[in-house]
Amino acid sequence: MINPFTKRTFAIIKRELKSQILTKAFIITTILVPVLIVGLIGLQAFIMTFDEGKQVNIEIVAENTALVSLLQKEIDSKSELIDDNTNIKVSSQGAAQFKQYINEQKGKMLNDQLNGIFFIPNADKQEKQVEYYSANPKNSNLTSKAKNLINKILIEHYFFGKALSSKDIDYAQDGVALTTFKITENNDAEKDSLGAYIVAGLFAFLLYMSLLLIGTNLLRNVVEEKENRVVEVLLSSVSAKELMTAKIIGTACAGLLQITIWMIPFVLVSTTTLLMLPEELNISITIGQIAYFVLNYGVGLVTFLGLYAAVGAIFDNMSEAQQGALPIMIIIIIPFYICFSLANDPTNIIAQYASMVPFASIIVMPVRMAIVEIPVMELIIAMIVNIATLAFVFSFVGKIYRIGILKTGKNPSLKELYRWVKSS
Repeated sequence: MINPFTKRTFAIIKRELKSQILTKAFIITTILVPVLIVGLIGLQAFIMTFDEGKQVNIEIVAENTALVSLLQKEIDSKSELIDDNTNIKVSSQGAAQFKQYINEQKGKMLNDQLNGIFFIPNADKQEKQVEYYSANPKNSNLTSKAKNLINKILIEHYFFGKALSSKDIDYAQDGVALTTFKITENNDAEKDSLGAYIVAGLFAFLLYMSLLLIGTNLLRNVVEEKENRVVEVLLSSVSAKELMTAKIIGTACAGLLQITIWMIPFVLVSTTTLLMLPEELNISITIGQIAYFVLNYGVGLVTFLGLYAAVGAIFDNMSEAQQGALPIMIIIIIPFYICFSLANDPTNIIAQYASMVPFASIIVMPVRMAIVEIPVMELIIAMIVNIATLAFVFSFVGKIYRIGILKTGKNPSLKELYRWVKSS
């Protein structure tokens, strides 16, 4: 049996590290990704809270004239629920008359002269069912303002004439302020924050981006060496197994270095006071999470690099190799999208099983771990699954690489690939 770890192997690893780490692309990517992540978070927050300051014109139409009086009184009082840029007109109309009125105002809404019309039917005391008509009904900034105002008036109208003080009505109008606490086995209850979801999103994004970028880089490297016949020169001095091992280890080391650099700013934010974040955005990353993330990433990266190396050895040009690598990309993308479901419930059955099945576990488990406390047994199972997956992948990718790297011409069929795998 050929030993893949020889002096020649380490010489190629050194060459691979130099060729990848000392490139402009690696340095620029390593620096830009943390900046890009922070920038995207800031941009998203800015866009969600951005207010153009332009005049907003809306109408509130109610069947009940009593509601119109209450609404007009609230508007005239310069209520804090109405900002200076919002112009609200109120009126009373019946349901049949209102349908005709909508058709009359259609042109104004399409021309942005009128942003929207709210209609409150007579059933307001049975249910708070309000209709909204607009050319842009998804403008949540606008609808949220009007909804709060309408809700306040509906509550005042509902309790009007009943033996309740204004303080009682104010209490009824206030929503529930929910403060959440995270229960863990080893610590006291901690006030929960959005920071856990930021860390989860960070883990998912870094794993997704790194596996795709570094895997594609290795794929391109293998295909180019095969296409340019460089691999034939290399194989005159080393075995195919040594070459493949060196390429995978060298690329994996470069990937580990890169993702470690990407993590440093977020670890500093979590463990120091260099950047004071609001309490609700407090980021907390434990040593255990970092250790599992790095170990899990290392195992997962080597697994996927093995698959990318095998695909690169099969094809003679990058265009065909990218098509051949599509199944690998799919098993990276699907777990990434599963991670979005964790925002609602990180303990749902799909996420739980996905965090302990081959390939998906590499991305899903670190994300789950950032949001909720995972039983140690599940972490052990996930790591065993990942290592077993790595062993299974390398039981056949080495054979495919050894045979495919020197084959040119017609691409092998699935039947031929199966014969390669079955070969000794």
